[in-house]
Amino acid sequence: MMKKLKKVFALLLSTAMLFSLVACGSTPSQSSEESSNPGEASSDVEKIDSPSTSLVMGTAGAGGTWYVLGSGIANLVTKYTNINMTASSTNGTVENMRLTGANRLDIGMTQPPADYDAVMGRDLFQGEKYENLRWMCGGHYSIGQIAVPADSDIYSIEDLKGKRVAIGVVGSGVRHIVGNGLIQLGGLTLDDIEIVSVNQDQGTEALQDGTADAAVYSGGILVSGLLNLSQSMDVRILSIPEGSIEEMAETNPSLAAAMKYVTIPAGTYKGQTEDVLTSGFITAYTVNADVSDEAVYAILETIYQHSDELAEISTSGAEYTLEEGLAQGCTITPHPGAVKWFADHGITIEDPLA
Repeated sequence: MMKKLKKVFALLLSTAMLFSLVACGSTPSQSSEESSNPGEASSDVEKIDSPSTSLVMGTAGAGGTWYVLGSGIANLVTKYTNINMTASSTNGTVENMRLTGANRLDIGMTQPPADYDAVMGRDLFQGEKYENLRWMCGGHYSIGQIAVPADSDIYSIEDLKGKRVAIGVVGSGVRHIVGNGLIQLGGLTLDDIEIVSVNQDQGTEALQDGTADAAVYSGGILVSGLLNLSQSMDVRILSIPEGSIEEMAETNPSLAAAMKYVTIPAGTYKGQTEDVLTSGFITAYTVNADVSDEAVYAILETIYQHSDELAEISTSGAEYTLEEGLAQGCTITPHPGAVKWFADHGITIEDPLA
């Protein structure tokens, strides 16, 4: 008898719940409709005047600074303009120039003078010529650092002659831009060293196990691979000579244009007892010439107006200002949309190839 009463009670409860759902049927459907419209939440965002279009930007490996900042810029542009921008993970500088030049990307992050080499068809782009590449703006600086064990007899870049140097893999900005640049600033060429072709993480291992005498790093002042290395062994960071960037401007102006002096304070790494003078290498944004003037203008205005948000995404984002990196690193013909935007903000961008 008790079991029958329980069944009847359960049946009545189910029926009551069913009628309740029917009576309130409009509520779930309304909530679903509202949640399926993500743009409604941002309908109050003031949009920057811009064309309605979609653009893809090539960055670098997922998780790195380039990918983080590139994705951040893409999200800001999508939020504050009528442009739908997406960031794509790539192998970095060289691939970005090839894909942007071939119209497979609209924008590519690069380190000058790789964009110059791509336009001129030289060095890694021998036999290729991407004359439709245009400079849009600069960004943050990657700090070049050459580390050796603290008990090494290597005290200067010049002392690296004939030594084994972990300097990045073929096609990487670490080897062809940062490493090559630092070696030249020290008065040598890549032919003067024994190249150990490994990435930065492997370079750390090579120093630790003694299969390399020095390793090149590129990133923030506290670059992770070098920081990890300094926890396991005392290191010495090699300085570049004072005046070396000015000297390079006479012999290799496209590379020198991408550099600035940076001081790494003493004590930054374990075993580093003195300040180190080194070079920062600008990140640049190169666009295909077919990207409209209005789109380029809107992208730059977005970065300018919302640089504080970019700085929250990455500490390197703080450099995306007119006073820091935005107007730097122009080694190829600038895009007309960029020329107009900078002119409207009081800066004249010259064409270095004119």
